[in-house]
Amino acid sequence: MKINLNNYLRSVWSSTCYESAEITEFAHQKSIDEARKGLGAMSILIIAILLIEATLYIKFGLDPIYLYTCAILVVLSLNILFSARAIRDPQALHLLGVTLLVISGTAFVLLAHYQQVFHPMLFASVVLLFMVVPIMPWGLREALVVTLPIYAMFTLSTMGGQIYFADQSVWTLQFIMIGTGVISLSLVARNVRLRKHDLITQHDLVVAHDRIADLSNRDPLTGAWNRRYFDADFEDYLKRCHDNLHQIQFMLIDVDDFKVINDNAGHESGDKILQFVARVFEGLIADNGCVVRMGGDEFAVIFSDLDPKVIAKRGLKILRQLTQDHSCEEVVNVHFSIGVASVPPEIEISYRQLYKQADMALYKAKTEKGSDLAMPNIVVSVLSDPDDIFISTQELWLVPKAGGGVSLEPVKRSGKG
Repeated sequence: MKINLNNYLRSVWSSTCYESAEITEFAHQKSIDEARKGLGAMSILIIAILLIEATLYIKFGLDPIYLYTCAILVVLSLNILFSARAIRDPQALHLLGVTLLVISGTAFVLLAHYQQVFHPMLFASVVLLFMVVPIMPWGLREALVVTLPIYAMFTLSTMGGQIYFADQSVWTLQFIMIGTGVISLSLVARNVRLRKHDLITQHDLVVAHDRIADLSNRDPLTGAWNRRYFDADFEDYLKRCHDNLHQIQFMLIDVDDFKVINDNAGHESGDKILQFVARVFEGLIADNGCVVRMGGDEFAVIFSDLDPKVIAKRGLKILRQLTQDHSCEEVVNVHFSIGVASVPPEIEISYRQLYKQADMALYKAKTEKGSDLAMPNIVVSVLSDPDDIFISTQELWLVPKAGGGVSLEPVKRSGKG
């Protein structure tokens, strides 16, 4: 029973701390919104209570000091209500709530001492002060910081001033404060449990949704992103690269004679090659881009601020090492063709134009591969003239070298298409 009680108290002690740092971070923004709404509701409720009390003070013809006290507390509540809009820390918002209630309680104590009597309206004020505590979405710790000082102030002031207050008033006040305090703390603890359970459930749902979305955007065989992801997010990636002045590299990789490999070595060997391609190039570009399986044996590798020639040659070298131990000659001697479209950061280009240019570079690499299979088939088409975008679906921006090397020379044209 002791262990269960300790676990329970630990779970309700703070409304902003969770067992997992990931859930704590997830709940942070929601905690701010809830704390701001709770503080606003509590401020408005206290203002309403004070205005009603002020009306009754006037009706009963009490000392104007009661009205002055209500006016000061209304101003304080309004100030906290508007200040809460600019605060983005849930603990700071909780502290404002503590400040409002403690100052209100102190004002009622001073008012009772000044009048040397506990008016029935003061009893009502104490009850309502304790009852508004659960409105704030704080934990048991903050609720105790509110209720204990208020209880201590009233208790010490009345016990030390019994010459002013009748025993009946003192003990009635004790009963009211203890009863309402226990009820308020119980409600706070219950609310914390419910709120935390709700946030944990929301976090789990978000994680599950993200996992499902990730699976729907992944190729099940290679783990690379699929065409659906590419079509949905690539335009945004282009915009981010342009805004951040990053050089865009769009690389298309195709496995040469892939059908022959599947026919002679089996589909399992073909699948293994595809997995190698995804794994190798994901490792090479790391967080600088992504690898997408466009379909069949074709992959797109999109990245920024890396040399495409270096990435391509390193990737082909690693792939050759991974296939050396295979028993099938077609797998050992597997070759790849690579076409790259490279765009400087200051030039805007559409997804369709960039993809088409890389596809033409890939086609050029495949058609110009020579008898020397050791030479990688890589064609890089670099955009140097912004006007060339308009003909990017018709011809390469740069003419590749003979023999399948990297393109260096600009296309010679009679005019702009």
